[in-house]
Amino acid sequence: MTVNFQDNEVVAGWEDILGRDKYRLMIADIAASYPDKRSITVSYRDIDAYNTDLAMYILENPDRCIRKGKEVIKSEMPPSWDSKDAVNLRITELPRDAKVDIRQLRSKHLGKLVAVEGLVRKVTGVRPRMTYALFHCARCNSEIWEPQNGMILREPLLCSNPEGSCNKQATRFILDDKSSVYVDTQKIEIQESPEGLRGGAQPERLTGYVEDDIAGVITAGNRITLNGIIRSAEKPDRDKTTVFEIYIDVMSIEFEQHEYDEIQITEEDEATIRAMSEDPMLYENIIASISPTIYGMNEVKAAIALQLFGGCHKEMDDGTTIRGDMHILLVGDPGVAKSQILRYMSMLAPRGIYASGKSASAAGLTAAAVKDDFGDGRWTLEAGALVLADKGLACIDELDKMTTQDRSSLHEAMESQKISVAKAGITATLQCRCSMLAAANPKLGRFDLDSDTIAAQIDLPPALMSRFDLIFVLTDKPNAEQDRKVTDHILSVHRRGEVRQIPDETVIAGIDMKKIREQTENICPFYDIEILRKYVAFSKRYTPVMTEKAVSIIREGYLRIRSMGNGNDNASVPITARQLEAFVRLSEAAARLRLSLKVEEADANRAVSLVEYYLGKIAAPNGGQWDIDMITSSVSKKDRDHISIIKSIFNQFGSKEGMSEEEIADHVSSEGLTQEDVEKVISKMLKAVELYSPSNGRYKLVNSK
Repeated sequence: MTVNFQDNEVVAGWEDILGRDKYRLMIADIAASYPDKRSITVSYRDIDAYNTDLAMYILENPDRCIRKGKEVIKSEMPPSWDSKDAVNLRITELPRDAKVDIRQLRSKHLGKLVAVEGLVRKVTGVRPRMTYALFHCARCNSEIWEPQNGMILREPLLCSNPEGSCNKQATRFILDDKSSVYVDTQKIEIQESPEGLRGGAQPERLTGYVEDDIAGVITAGNRITLNGIIRSAEKPDRDKTTVFEIYIDVMSIEFEQHEYDEIQITEEDEATIRAMSEDPMLYENIIASISPTIYGMNEVKAAIALQLFGGCHKEMDDGTTIRGDMHILLVGDPGVAKSQILRYMSMLAPRGIYASGKSASAAGLTAAAVKDDFGDGRWTLEAGALVLADKGLACIDELDKMTTQDRSSLHEAMESQKISVAKAGITATLQCRCSMLAAANPKLGRFDLDSDTIAAQIDLPPALMSRFDLIFVLTDKPNAEQDRKVTDHILSVHRRGEVRQIPDETVIAGIDMKKIREQTENICPFYDIEILRKYVAFSKRYTPVMTEKAVSIIREGYLRIRSMGNGNDNASVPITARQLEAFVRLSEAAARLRLSLKVEEADANRAVSLVEYYLGKIAAPNGGQWDIDMITSSVSKKDRDHISIIKSIFNQFGSKEGMSEEEIADHVSSEGLTQEDVEKVISKMLKAVELYSPSNGRYKLVNSK
């Protein structure tokens, strides 16, 4: 129960708190440098240390208490101080009890001092708001000062001149806008932080008004805590309504430091981190800490672990930049836990954003131009998911479900890590220096690596796929031994989950709780999530340099794969320079993972083996010649060769009636093509409108000679 305080008790409290040396210095500083400095920021801890009941009373009755506090400040000012000069009293560092989620704001919070955390979505320009309006009576010209609250100008009702007779008659008032008193004001909109949302929940938003010297310090994308008073405002409907909107009258702003290089790392944390880096099993332990409830997938988890650490961002002499962030694509059959990995990583990364491609538009991922309802209705920019994930990890599920127009906006974001916006008269460039972890499903439900290229089976343009450093195909094929292990693991996860919900002292006949906990210990992450986040943040301070040996290993690994295409004009291209950059980024990330300033031999070998693993799986699914077109094109080198052979057969033996499949197969059997190959190539050529069927069962070239 809150103790009730009289005005004189509140004033006495403020006099004692503001009488401390640090606040006396602030008041003296304001008196000397007003209006450049015009705010006194008081820590809630100081109020709480003086009197806990008074601190609680201020939270419940902020308007009255702040007004009394300002009166105390004015009384401390020198005699020459103009009473019209306002000094702001701002309270920061509110306690945990005063922190309220946006979605938990209720009518009981109206008029109370609360702290609200969130991401800045929208910011307007700074505009002047009239606080004291000076009016002149049209009849007797006397001055009338009218205080202004809210957004609508309030005129005097009567002339206050006691000598004139106009106070008893209806009169007109003329606003003297030059002599009136103004304060800078800015409207902002924040939304709930994405990492705090339950699955699929829509982030709630809250409007805030920032005034005076703290206006103009916020930009879209900031993570902030707003300390302020919750107020209500009538909806601007034509008809009167009893339902009111709420907003926060912002008293002070605290910036949340969630970027990699700004996470608070104590000396104890640093000692723990350095001890972790000395562990010879560090790499394996970090992999074991990534989504341990998912069985296996060690190569994928190893790649994601390196993505978390990332390569080094480089700026060259000519001003060009080379990205250090890695992009990984997971493509695979339904039910192989792609979405689960994405959600886990968005939670594990120090700054992680999760979005679904099916429900996201280009504006939702990049930036949207929205109309500002503050005053003149001009357009403002609203930051999207990739901008909010700047210096972090963007996890985008169902990338293949995005529309073509939306997907095209990702090209620039992935390669140059900038988003150019040209909408509604706004031209701007936003930063999105983030790694992307994306997931996609095959067009036909399941993958068939034998029948077609990867690119042809996913609804993604080849230009976008080529920008991913690593692509993993996760297939779900029955295998007795593997199925048994996965089944046992999933059942163990569920048993551990059941036991965790039951209090330790509970006894259930026939079930050994302790034994279940011991048997399922491997499902726990090896490292605590919080210390792993700090480890990743600490590693960003290191910029490793490749040793001669590491350069040699990467060079030889790349040239060895590249040489598979030598010696034959018709040979496929096994690897491109984009994969060479992936070698470098992965090896830098492996060195960072060890907190090393040098990329050693082991780091380079790790990078080469990962790239060779993923290329071996999708560029040569049947163990044959490697062909990068299997990933970056819907037509592989082998298919292109077969199309050329069949075209030449049509040109040599084609008739007016066309050719049947059997006739084509007879002619190409000497070239090593089977009936199945012929059917596959004809299907591709029909889709590409290179063939047409003039009659049932017969085909002709579209541009036949």
